[in-house]
Order: sequence, then structure tokens, then C-alpha cells
Amino acid sequence: MHIPQIKRWQFARDLLLVFLLLSATVIGSVVFFSSRAREDIAQKTIDNAIVSAVRQFEAMVDSITQSLELTGDWIDSGKLSLNRTSAINDLLFPLLKRERILYGISVADTLGKSYYLTAHGNGWRERMIEDIGGQRQSVLSYWDASHQKVSEETQPTTYDPRNRPWFSPALSIQGVFWTQPYIFFNRKVVGITASIAREADAGNDRVVVALDILLDDLFNEIQRMGPTKHSRVFVFRNDAQIYIPGNGNHDPDFSSFSEVNDPLIRKVAESWEGRHLPSEEVFFIKHEGRTWWYGFQAINSPNRSIWVGVMVPESDIIGGVSQRRTGIWAIGAVIVSLAGALAFLMVRRYGRSFEPPKDRYDYRNPEESIRRLIAKGEGRTIEFKSTMRMNLHTQKPGKEIEVAWLKAVAAFMNTDGGTLLLGVSDDGMIKGLDADGFASDDKCRLHFKNLINQHIGAELYKYLRFDLVRVDGSLIGVVSCSRSVEPVYLKTAKSEEFYIRSGPSSDALPVSKIMAYIKNKS
Repeated sequence: MHIPQIKRWQFARDLLLVFLLLSATVIGSVVFFSSRAREDIAQKTIDNAIVSAVRQFEAMVDSITQSLELTGDWIDSGKLSLNRTSAINDLLFPLLKRERILYGISVADTLGKSYYLTAHGNGWRERMIEDIGGQRQSVLSYWDASHQKVSEETQPTTYDPRNRPWFSPALSIQGVFWTQPYIFFNRKVVGITASIAREADAGNDRVVVALDILLDDLFNEIQRMGPTKHSRVFVFRNDAQIYIPGNGNHDPDFSSFSEVNDPLIRKVAESWEGRHLPSEEVFFIKHEGRTWWYGFQAINSPNRSIWVGVMVPESDIIGGVSQRRTGIWAIGAVIVSLAGALAFLMVRRYGRSFEPPKDRYDYRNPEESIRRLIAKGEGRTIEFKSTMRMNLHTQKPGKEIEVAWLKAVAAFMNTDGGTLLLGVSDDGMIKGLDADGFASDDKCRLHFKNLINQHIGAELYKYLRFDLVRVDGSLIGVVSCSRSVEPVYLKTAKSEEFYIRSGPSSDALPVSKIMAYIKNKS
């Protein structure tokens, strides 16, 4: 049976509820039972902290990747061009403001021309570099929060984007390239950069877009993932270099474990150095009379060059509970079983519901999804109709036009679901719904809902989703139909019929076969 798609926030909400439930169960067990449970509890605490840190990193990576792909689409469409600075500003000012962890944005081509944008107070600092009369010149502009230019100055520069570590690798791969940590050019700070290359709109050279992230900002984001008040989180590399955030006395950078002043971190780092302990295990050490539990996990698979370590004092995990309690293993088994069962149910219920099938409409990427459906062509789960109500031959609204696509809707719901595109001709040409003459989009939506209520039934509207999307300036109606658990009949003034999909057509079943079909379907 087809599982209706759910929204990401619903999945996150349910996972959060599961996490809170399991956390409460684990904490309750610790309060009532003995120190024999400390290793299991420490394992869970460290695992949760590391998973949270890794998820924070992965969420940042996903967000940056999506922003890069968006700028790539702008380059492909010609919206973003180094020849139109004002257009770049209009696109990138909001992007830089929206991405909280983003430090700066670079746009550069293979001819050496480049644009760089970073925040400056409540406004922005923009730098455009190009060859002028055989000399590389930098035009530095400052903008206020209302996008008004405050000042501008021109000066010679030696900066060449083609020499930066994010430029050439992006040209040589498909997709997004992530650098190792390095020192940024304009402020001598350590960061990482994600970049992507696309063809310029003129087609004579290639353009690379790069997004900068300060390692201090990334570190602070991960540091907040500490599970308890006294926990410690640190970031280090495969080559035994640990990240030290900047302060008034030094710039941020990676330093050798042996150079770290904190003896606790040095002691924990030494247990990892040379052994690369597996991330699924936790360990403990004694330091100044206290027991500390710790674990590690790579945060940039598959090359696993950057790791996060989490340390938690045992007093934060166990508290003052020291007396043994019989039955701790039974409670532990119940907790583990509950976690496994809940995880299994979550996977079964939601596992495949985020990504729609290739022959279904994806409302998260509407225009791309519509083009993909049109390219696929009409079939068992896809149908096109030129209009919603207008007969293009008579140039008058016709009930027969409405009934024609309502048949497809009913047939999809009675079979395996499907997508109906209104405003697309049978041969896949985008016509739009302008011919239907609706006064507004809301009028169009209301007309659709009224037709469903009249001919199919308001109680079955829950199996439908109606979207209006602009594609190449034309309005397309997208009817997403889920498979109904109830039989769906199309009611007209003359009859009430039961339709199913048979290949690319919607066929009415004879009364003698309807019951058998419904029985076999269930």
C-alpha cells in the first residue's frame, strides 16, 4: 500500500518525542539502580552527544550544499553573472543573511575575475576583482542594511581566485567539493570552504561558487551539543592535530596534542592517537580523582579526516546513586528492546516517505518535478490535460472537460495513485491555465475543491493535494492522488461510475466486476 508523504517536521517531531521518552527512561533507571549500569548509561550518553554533534555537522553540510546548488541553478539560468554586480548582490545578500554559519561567498571564473561578499556590521562588504589595463584591481564596496552603497574604493591587489584551494578541485569534480581547513585570504582566520563549478551563461568559461565557514563558528555549533553542564567537546584531525578556538592571545588553528595546555584533553587524546578507537565504543579514564567517560566519531565520512570527541564526568551521568539494585539487567533489556522496536516502527512507517517515487510530484522541487513528469510522458500514473474547464475547440467552458480529468483522478485513487497535470497538452507542451479564465489562483483552487466535493466527495479530499506552480511563466495545476482505501465513484448528473487505470487510460469497470476488484484490492 502506498504511504502518503509526510513533512520533515512531523518526522523530526516524532523522533524528538522518542528521544525524550528514551532519555526519561534511561535517567529513571539510573536514579533507581546501582552503579553496575554505569557503562550502559555512559554508552548511551556519549552516543547521543556524538550523534547530536554529527547531525549538527551534517545539517550544516546539507544546508550549505543546497545553497550551493541554488547558486549553481542561478548561474545556469543566467540570473547570477559576474557581469551584473547589482544582480549578484540582490541574490547573495539574502543568502548570506539566511545562512547563520556562513562567513562569506565567492564567485569566480576561469579568467580570474572574482566577486566576494561577507557581512560587515549590519550590512555587507563586497569586493570585485578583475584585470584592468593589465593590472589586477580590487573594487571594495560597503553596503548598509537597506542595500544602499555607503562607500567604494579601488586599489591594486595580488589576489587570484584560481590559486585558492577551493577553485581548481571544484572544476575537476561533479558536485560539491569541501576543502580541508586552511587560512582565509582576507582575514587570517582558519575555515573550510565548499565550492561548486558551473558553465557561465556566455558559455566561454566556467564559474565557481564557494561558501566559506569559519572553523570557530563550526566549533561553537558543535560545542553546544555537549550533553551535560560539565561535558567537554573537542574537534581534531587524523594527524593528531586538535582545534584550538581563537581568543585575544592567539588566532584559531590546529595544534599538536602535545601542545595542548589542558591535561585532561591531552590524556584523552593520547588514548586515541595511533589507535583510532572505533566510534561505537566508549571508554573511561581517571583524572584528578574523577572518572571521565569519552568517545569519538568522524564527522566527515567517507574520508574521516575530522573527528569530534565528547567527554562527560561520571558524576553527571550517575549522580549520587551508588547502591546496587536487583533487576537492572531486566530494565536495561526492556529499554534496549523498546529502543529497537521504536526504531523499527519509525523506519517501517517513515523510511521511504521522504523521497517521492520518480513518477510522483515532489512539492519540495515543484518546477523540476513537473519537468521530469512531462519528460516521462503519460502512463499508468501520469496524465496531462490542457485545461481545467475550457473547451479549446468551442472556446467555452464545458462540463465534459471537467469530467474528463475527474475520471483520471478517480481512476488514480482506485488504483495506485498518480499525478494529473492541468495545463499540459497530450504531447507534453506547457499550455498553462490562462485559457480557463480564473480571476485569481484562489478562485482556481476553490473551483477544483467544489468539483471534487460535487463529483467525488468531500470525505475523499484527504487523498488529494492540489498545487499551482509557475513553469516558464505558465500556471500549471498539479493534482497529486494517493491510493484510496475506500472505493471512489465518479458522480455525474446521469450516472455514478467506478474507474481504474489501465495503462495510460482511465477505464470504467462494469458493475459486475466492481465488487471483485475492490475485494482483490484490499
